[in-house]
Amino acid sequence: MKKQLKNKAAAFAAGLLGMALICASLISCTPKNSAKKDSASKYRNVIYTYTLGDVTYPEMYTHVIISFFKADNVGNLFEKSFPHTPETVKTFKKEHPNVKVLGAIGGGSYSEFLTPVMLDEEYRTRLAKQLCAFVASHHLDGIDLDWEYYEDYPESNAAYLDFAQQLRKKLPKNAVLSMAGQKAPQFYRDESIVTMMKDVLDFTNVMTYDFDYDNKMNRTVGYNGSFTETKLTMNDYAKALGGDKSKLNTGLPFYGSKFKIKDTEIHFENEPVHSFSNGSNYTATTAALGVEGAKNPQAYDDDDGVAISVKGHDLFVFDNETTLTNKVNWSCSEGFGGVMEWVASDDDAACTLQKAVSNALKAQK
Repeated sequence: MKKQLKNKAAAFAAGLLGMALICASLISCTPKNSAKKDSASKYRNVIYTYTLGDVTYPEMYTHVIISFFKADNVGNLFEKSFPHTPETVKTFKKEHPNVKVLGAIGGGSYSEFLTPVMLDEEYRTRLAKQLCAFVASHHLDGIDLDWEYYEDYPESNAAYLDFAQQLRKKLPKNAVLSMAGQKAPQFYRDESIVTMMKDVLDFTNVMTYDFDYDNKMNRTVGYNGSFTETKLTMNDYAKALGGDKSKLNTGLPFYGSKFKIKDTEIHFENEPVHSFSNGSNYTATTAALGVEGAKNPQAYDDDDGVAISVKGHDLFVFDNETTLTNKVNWSCSEGFGGVMEWVASDDDAACTLQKAVSNALKAQK
């Protein structure tokens, strides 16, 4: 569905909606240093972050995942890749006892180092032992697995499962073990790793974003956080778990894509991009459009699942308060266990997107 806001009245109404959401957020948010439990939502609210300091309102969350651990290609953990001392984590948990703090291994930047480790029994056993020791020494509540970009799925799945089983066996009984789930169909269809790990993981954070990769290659407009693709992917993941949606968190991106265009008009999905450069690049949208610009896009599309604006010859496709609220409402209505946000530092200084997600979760019955 395409909906372009062509007149000032529509833009003004959208602005009032954004202001109302922000006001509600300011009233309901828990102060940073309060240890009061946020019990208004029955759903998981998981956020990835590079540091604990980037999470301004920890009590909005059930889980905070610090990204990323790095290892060498023989399974030795680079402890210095973790940004905090044990005392920092201990203090954070004392101030926020209802928030679980996990460390993530891999990610888009470090997954290339994981591949030789995962495919060698000795190396992955070494890494599993070192990770578990680190969890204990740094007062963490668990590990999030994020091995991306592997290709030999039968062999890789068996290795990945073995690694997860080793972690589960070595971690404390109450430790959390989660996984970042790729959007690639091989990851969740047929004899998938999602199915294989269903009894090992506490939950999977599904990366329902980066759906515009093929568009970039083809120089057409794409929707990074496509609502349509989000729905399809989440339902495919649910099928892989035999219909159990409770262990799945719907991914919500705090960033968008910027496409170069020759004109200054709104363009929608799959329309050609007349690029000055090659393709598009990811962006924290509020940094480019400003807070008000992100709140009041020039158009919505994909059942109001993406926002679109033009600034000069840059076309921005992104998520804002409206699109994220719509996705949260859908996810909860479908019975999924919660949501996951990537990443805290891509939000604005007022935590506009984080507050919108938190308030949408609290509003669920």
